[in-house]
Amino acid sequence: MANVGMTGVKEAAAERDGGRKNRSSSVIGYLTELPILVLLAFGIAIIIKTFLVQAFFIPSASMVPTLQIGDRVLVEKVSYALGDPQRQQVVVFAKSVFGRELPDLPWYEDVRNFGRELLGLPSASEEDYIKRIVAVGGDTIRYEGTPRRLWINGEQASEPYLQHRDRSSPEVTSKGCKRLDMAVAEDGCLVPDEKIFVMGDNRSNSEDSRVIGPIKQEKIVGHAFVVIWPPVDFSGL
Repeated sequence: MANVGMTGVKEAAAERDGGRKNRSSSVIGYLTELPILVLLAFGIAIIIKTFLVQAFFIPSASMVPTLQIGDRVLVEKVSYALGDPQRQQVVVFAKSVFGRELPDLPWYEDVRNFGRELLGLPSASEEDYIKRIVAVGGDTIRYEGTPRRLWINGEQASEPYLQHRDRSSPEVTSKGCKRLDMAVAEDGCLVPDEKIFVMGDNRSNSEDSRVIGPIKQEKIVGHAFVVIWPPVDFSGL
């Protein structure tokens, strides 16, 4: 009977030791795999941000009332690889179109900004603009009057997204086509092929194509299609 008791104790001890070893092996295996999983997740995030979808923070009031300061939007980067941009779409484009190239940042600032951009938070320096396409290549555009009215191809454009019509922001007329690097057309200025004419919804507080002229389609980062923050403002664009 004593031998049987001792055998039972030894078996129980062996089971405990085996359990500890299995748990230790599991922890070691997890710690070994963790860096790989982190790198894999980081790589997937880079691919998604670069080629598919990215969150953007709205830093200014140029798109009020559609977008408020602090809103976050999702921008998809696929559709313009498959087709041309369309009027009334909201797009993000590179700040370099304004002739403002940003200085090179230290690598750790790039990493920090990347992490913030993944979450749709403002980075240390905003590099992109968000506006609405009002005309595309081949369109004629005119923006004038008191209050201002937008005319595309000789017809007044419907703009339900405007909160109010301004009376003093820059006009676009045949007299100013040359200044905007556009050809004079019968009913305004002609938007060159492969370019878009963008304006902010807050016309009296927006620096856009009325100042710098049409921008190249290749400068478009992507199409903003949904507001994701704050949750109460979740909506499509």
